[in-house]
Amino acid sequence: MPPGSLDVKNASPFGLLAGLAAAALFACAPAERADAPSPAAEPPFAVGNTTLFIHDPSRGFDEAAGVTEGIRILIAEIWYPARPDAADGSLRRAVHGDYVFGNRAVHELMMTQTTFFHLTPETVIEGVDQAAIDAAIDELLERPRGSAADAPIHAEAGPFPVVVMSHGDAGSRYNMETVCEHLAANGYVVIAPEHTGNSPYSMVGRDPALAAGGGTGEDILRLAEVVNLLDEHGVYGSPDNYGQSYTPLGADRSGLTFLQGLDAALLQRVEDLRAALDELQRLNREGPFEGALDLERIGLMGRSFGGATTLAALALEDRFTAGMVVAAPSSPDMRALLPEEALAPTGVESVVLSRDGPYGLGEVRKPTLLLSGSEDTLIIGLAANMAEAADSAPPTPDNPFPVLRQAFEETDAPAVWALLDNANHATFGVSGAYWWPHLKPRRFPRHFEPDTEYDLVDVQLAHRIQRDKALAFFDLTIRQDPSARQRLIDDRYESDGLALEWRNL
Repeated sequence: MPPGSLDVKNASPFGLLAGLAAAALFACAPAERADAPSPAAEPPFAVGNTTLFIHDPSRGFDEAAGVTEGIRILIAEIWYPARPDAADGSLRRAVHGDYVFGNRAVHELMMTQTTFFHLTPETVIEGVDQAAIDAAIDELLERPRGSAADAPIHAEAGPFPVVVMSHGDAGSRYNMETVCEHLAANGYVVIAPEHTGNSPYSMVGRDPALAAGGGTGEDILRLAEVVNLLDEHGVYGSPDNYGQSYTPLGADRSGLTFLQGLDAALLQRVEDLRAALDELQRLNREGPFEGALDLERIGLMGRSFGGATTLAALALEDRFTAGMVVAAPSSPDMRALLPEEALAPTGVESVVLSRDGPYGLGEVRKPTLLLSGSEDTLIIGLAANMAEAADSAPPTPDNPFPVLRQAFEETDAPAVWALLDNANHATFGVSGAYWWPHLKPRRFPRHFEPDTEYDLVDVQLAHRIQRDKALAFFDLTIRQDPSARQRLIDDRYESDGLALEWRNL
């Protein structure tokens, strides 16, 4: 068990309760060995998936990057419980290349030019040559996914609860694919919109509405403005920034300009999630998903900058009921250090610069599962930079994520703290380390002891942990199934390095 967690295994029940009462806040404990059965080996549903395009005519195409013309277009993926025949081979199995609409050139750009994937000679283990890299990229293009493309939804088994997924900075709609498929196989509908402008090599040009004659009235002209922003592959974004128009976590991580850019990016992302919610309502009214969605309680999850987006959306959007926050950056509240005129006016929505509203990156306001890796050097480094700028507590070996930790300790909402030993920033994502563990390095220097190396946790194990805890968390908070609590807090992964604490459950 890592330093900083509360070990109560050998404490007397009376002593434990007395200690918790003295703390006046806590219902927090490390996970205990449970008799609860492991998740079923065979989930109840086959999984279908489909790709759609969400339009938000209330916004310009990419306002966070200053592009106010056009219509905001988001590529989105939906995973859902499919009819039983989706598993019998009669329907087309989805492949990874579907995410780039089968375009080999764009696929190679994604795999070689973005740091999230980076399969290049400089990023592989010794002995892997260019031929092996090219073969791996080709194989991934045709690699089967765990779903059937455009399979009919198993509507008569619904209505199904819904979870929305937000990808990270320079991420894409498949970055939590393993969780999305697992939730769908267990009776959820999951929608993942790409945050156009902050998603690399986004192929917005594949939107059928951009074809000649698409849309009606004024929308035709506004869609034509979008076409002018795309390259020959239908890709939007700057080739100097791996196909993105902006990067919210830029080099200057201390000044007001950075905070304003961060706020604008987060607000645009929150609006993207709202557009996805509106699309779900439309889907539930007509078409193949009609009546198949339970929108009474809606879950949200995100990894990396998508985790920060999850915190922000939980604070700002009432339709989200609970959220899973994975490998998320956070920021201490700097508003007291800023001139009043730098803050958003009263009544104007903001994530980190609100004059009188919530602080969206340092509070846990609704049921939240916080999952991080102990060796997430990227997030620990960001936390150190932000702490220096705010003159607040920096990360330490005992407390590598001080802002999130304080938010967990101070919340009155149900919350779970999960920290996986020897996991880094890529561990929980569907990325290079997940696709090609045999090609990528496994030994890295420890963040706080750089002269010491560690072996990266097995990526399949990490994804299994993430899937299991995500399903249990949403079963408890979205399905309102009290039996899921034990699956959420059990310690079956303690020997694998997962430390769990919880509050208010």
